[in-house]
Amino acid sequence: METNADGRFFQEGDQVRIKRTGETGRVNATDGGVVYVTMENTNESKIFSAANDEDAYIELYLPEANTP
Repeated sequence: METNADGRFFQEGDQVRIKRTGETGRVNATDGGVVYVTMENTNESKIFSAANDEDAYIELYLPEANTP
């Protein structure tokens, strides 16, 4: 995730989660305030706003490491 003078934004390769459903995916591309996410279970592409704030539909997702 990138942080700049305008705030925090997602970047390609970030793993994200949809807040409402819990679905996860990976940012495939960003373009002028738009984030294109490929969902993990369905390979479906979804489009979101690039800003990561309280009102965003997605959030950065850092899965907990699996320990043996």
